[in-house]
Amino acid sequence: MSEDRVIVITGASNGLGAEVAEHFALKGFRVLIHYLNEARGQAVFDRIAAQVDPGRLMKHQADVGNREQVRAMFDAVVDRFGRVDILINFAGINRDAPFLELTDEMWDSVQSAHLKGHFLCCQEYVFHNPDRPGAIVTVAAACGQIGRLNGANFCSAKGGILALTKCLARELAPRIRVNCLVPGSVRTQEVIDRYALDTKEGLARELGSLPMSRLGEFEDVNRIVECMIDAEFTTGASFYVNGGQYMN
Repeated sequence: MSEDRVIVITGASNGLGAEVAEHFALKGFRVLIHYLNEARGQAVFDRIAAQVDPGRLMKHQADVGNREQVRAMFDAVVDRFGRVDILINFAGINRDAPFLELTDEMWDSVQSAHLKGHFLCCQEYVFHNPDRPGAIVTVAAACGQIGRLNGANFCSAKGGILALTKCLARELAPRIRVNCLVPGSVRTQEVIDRYALDTKEGLARELGSLPMSRLGEFEDVNRIVECMIDAEFTTGASFYVNGGQYMN
């Protein structure tokens, strides 16, 4: 794996985004840590900068649903590092509610953070990488295919990302490969909170749905993402990291 590539990771201020950013920084990549929340973004930047050459890191605040802010982010990374090679799209939010209680604002904010954010970041990435081979990792969820209660806004956005991945894979091939990461029960704080995994009952219930009989760890995701950005004959594919909980 080349260690001289430049990687933009959106949603890198917490959860899987932060862990993947740290992983690739430790591998020697030059990394842009995108965030929306200033305090969380600074905390992740400081944590990683304490372990690697800070000159190989940068941080940038942006609303991924805003074209001007996304463009400014990619302008900044090209100005700093001279190019951008890889994009990984972790940015997103949850605004769960029963369907009949969803407001326009709850719908629009989730769609903007996920589906529109993917669209804008992927498009600006291509604009800022006009001639080099590259790779895009989109991030979806199994609920984008099977649905779930109280998540019509989130699930439809994730389903849209699965379709967007295939469209981009066709249009951007062969120069840029586009593949989708579909994580499941990985040990993030969001998953712990959502499924009450800090309780004996919640953990037992979740493990009972996992053929691998354990939660996913950050390293499980890191290994798959490495594969996704280096698999030279793979595009338009979905990579499920879920212990067999959902099989497609």
